[in-house]
Amino acid sequence: MELYTLPYKDKAIIYRPLQQLAFIGNQAMVRLCAALSGKNADNAGTETEADFFLRTVGFFEEDTLPADSTAVSDKFQPTVCVLFLTDACNLRCIYCYARGGGARETRALSLPLARAAVDTVCRNAMQQGRGHYSLCFHGGGEPTAAWPFLKDCVAYARKSPLRAKINLTSNGVWTEAQRVWILDNIDEISLSFDGPPSIQNAQRPRKNGKGSHASVERTLRALDRKGSAYGIRVTVTDETVARIPEIVDYLCRETGAPAFQVEPAFAHGRARVDRVALQQQDDFAEFFMKGYDIANRHQRHMYYSGARPWLLTNRFCDAYINALIVGPDGFLTACYEICNREHELAKDFIFGDLETNGSIRLTPGARQGFLAKIEERRQHCKSCFCFYHCAGDCPSKTFSGGADGHLAYGDRCESNRTITRELLVRYIEEGGGVWQGRRGRFPCEDTV
Repeated sequence: MELYTLPYKDKAIIYRPLQQLAFIGNQAMVRLCAALSGKNADNAGTETEADFFLRTVGFFEEDTLPADSTAVSDKFQPTVCVLFLTDACNLRCIYCYARGGGARETRALSLPLARAAVDTVCRNAMQQGRGHYSLCFHGGGEPTAAWPFLKDCVAYARKSPLRAKINLTSNGVWTEAQRVWILDNIDEISLSFDGPPSIQNAQRPRKNGKGSHASVERTLRALDRKGSAYGIRVTVTDETVARIPEIVDYLCRETGAPAFQVEPAFAHGRARVDRVALQQQDDFAEFFMKGYDIANRHQRHMYYSGARPWLLTNRFCDAYINALIVGPDGFLTACYEICNREHELAKDFIFGDLETNGSIRLTPGARQGFLAKIEERRQHCKSCFCFYHCAGDCPSKTFSGGADGHLAYGDRCESNRTITRELLVRYIEEGGGVWQGRRGRFPCEDTV
C-alpha cells in the first residue's frame, strides 16, 4: 500500500496516490492508518467508527500500478509528428528557451523532410489500427513565420489516407488573413500569452521592440467568436510572479479559454543568458495557488506541469516515446524544447535523423541511453508522494550538464510538492472532506 502523511497545519493529509484518495486527519487517525495499512477490511478486527470511515472511502482497496510504458522498444514507431518549421520569429520574448529569431541565419525545415515525417507517422498509425495521427507545429521559432510552408504541410496532411489531427503552438501575432485561415484549418491551438498589456508587451515584445498585446487580443477575440479549441500558456518571471492572480483574473474576464498552463521561466536560452529565469520558487507556489482559486471560481482549469495529482503515470510525457520531433536539418529530438544541436542538453536528447525517403536513422544507443537516464532518475524519486504524478518530472526542466546531470534536484521539486499538497487540500474541500478522484470526476479530465 502506497501511503503518505503530509503535514498540514496541526493535522496531516492522509494520501493514497494510487487510489487517488486523500483526507485530513488528526494524529490519532495518522497512527490508525499506519497500523491498518498492511491489513484489509476483513481482518482489521472489531470495527470502530474510524474503521468504518476508512472502509467506506476505499482505504483498504488494493493499489493498481500504472501500466508500465517506460520499456525501451527496438522499434520506434511514433504516431505524433512534430515539425520545427523555422527558427525565425516575429517576437523577441525575453525568456525564450530557443532564442527565437536571434540567429544570424534562419534555419528552416525542408518540404521533403516535412512530408516524409507526415508519411511516417501516418503509416505507423495505420499499422497500429489508430483512427487518426497527430501533426503538431512547434519549435524554436514561430510556425506562422514560415507561412506558405505551414499551409503546404497542412494541405499535404489533409490528403493523407488517415485523418490528421492538427495542432499549432503559436504566439498568436497573426495577420487577419492568417487568423481566418488558421481558424478554418487548425484543430487545436496553444497560445503563448502572458496576460495584461503591461506584462505581455514587456515580456513578449515584437522584434522591433513594440508591444504584441493588441495583436494577440484580436486573435483571442477571433478564437472565441469561432468557438475554436484553444488553451493559453503563461510564463512568469520574478517581475511578474506576484501578479499571477491578476493575470489569471484578466484571462478569465477577457478570454473564453477553458484552461491556462502557468509555468516559471526556466533557465534555458535567452532566460539563461539574460538571467530572467524565475528564482523566487517559493513565491511561485504561493501565487500559483492564489491564481488557481480565482480560476476555479470562474470554472476554468489552471495547471502547472510539475503538479498533477489527477494523473497516474510512469512517464512525464509522451514526447520521448511516441513523437517524431523533427528539427530544421532533420535531426530527431526527444523534447519540443531541445530544438537545436547547440543546446547544452542536445547530447542527451538528440538521438537520430530523418531521411527524405522517410527512413529513420537512429544514433546507436542514444535513445536507449536517454531513456535509461530517465529510469535512473525515476528510481531516485520513488519515495516521493508526487512520484506517480510527475514520474521523475520533465527531463528538459531537470537535466543539467555533466555525467550525473540527470540526477540533479532543485527548487522545482519543492514547487511540485508544495503545489501538489495544496491542490490536494482544495480537492478535499471540494469533496466535502474526502477526495476520491478514482471514483468521481477528475478536476481536469476535460482539459488534459
